[in-house]
Amino acid sequence: MSLLLTIIGLLVALIVIFNHIGVRVRKKGMRPISAQEIEDAGQKYALTNDGRLVAYAVYGSEQPGADVVINMHGSALEAGFEKATYANICHALNVKGIAISLPGCGFTDQKPGRKVIEWASEDLAAVLKAERVEQFHITGHSQGTPHAMAAALTYPDRVIGLGLNAPFLPPELNQELGFSRTIGSGRTPHSSSLKKYNMGWYFSVFRIVFGMLPPSVATGVLRKGFPKVEADKELVERFHASLKRGVVRGTSGSTWETAQDSCFDWGFDVRDLSHSNAFVWHADDDNTVPSIQGKWLAGLLGADHKHEEEGYGHLTYCSGQYQKPDKSIVAAMIKGVSQP
Repeated sequence: MSLLLTIIGLLVALIVIFNHIGVRVRKKGMRPISAQEIEDAGQKYALTNDGRLVAYAVYGSEQPGADVVINMHGSALEAGFEKATYANICHALNVKGIAISLPGCGFTDQKPGRKVIEWASEDLAAVLKAERVEQFHITGHSQGTPHAMAAALTYPDRVIGLGLNAPFLPPELNQELGFSRTIGSGRTPHSSSLKKYNMGWYFSVFRIVFGMLPPSVATGVLRKGFPKVEADKELVERFHASLKRGVVRGTSGSTWETAQDSCFDWGFDVRDLSHSNAFVWHADDDNTVPSIQGKWLAGLLGADHKHEEEGYGHLTYCSGQYQKPDKSIVAAMIKGVSQP
């Protein structure tokens, strides 16, 4: 009996320690950075009205008057992934590209409990002002898609092209429509819960997954069953490199970003969205976000809709033939949905 009690006591102690480590990670937040560190990484920054730092990368055309496209990354990544994906494309198309790191990702300051709709009038607004951008196109991949939609809702006269790559819908709408839900939807805590002491373990888990384990662990679901992805060393390295940069200031920010009310409850109704130059590209073999969600969204917008299986799943439209400038979603937006 004494041995059993000792084992139980040790387990309880380990659980308490594991939880407390996470509490310390949460309390510490993101490490401070200097302007020089951001510049050395090939990025720039702007400040929101409330003083938050927003990091972004600029690439492509330097010609005055060139079309501008904002490229928004997916979960756990940062601006560098979009830059690596679109820099050559933007240069070839004479387009100025801007990739923005979402709150808590890369060099951008975190904002616990944020709503997606707030991002457009805060982070995006700061970058548009800093770069003196009026009208622009915007693309989003995965978690970047609700941010692109928020931009189109916030700036209906300024967003002249909307490109949604593997988009997903809020959990309530998926339930209403009878669609299978996105991975993680309805399964992560709300930000109010993450503020509690007993949720420290959650921050510890993400510190291990994104801060200590190799990136290949986090990308397993995207690679499993997709030999083309496994064989595309450049794509895998591009993804892994961005995962590492995503937690350059620690894992606290990325952990807050997984909260249901930040990741899945956006603060706007998708059905209020309309756009005359919209593109929804969502492969039918996507094993992360069911493609029926993209199909429904394409119907809502009357969008150009690509969806054929090409063996890349969730990463279809940032790889393979779509890395050729004329095949890219950027080229499609510039050309316009109404043209043959």
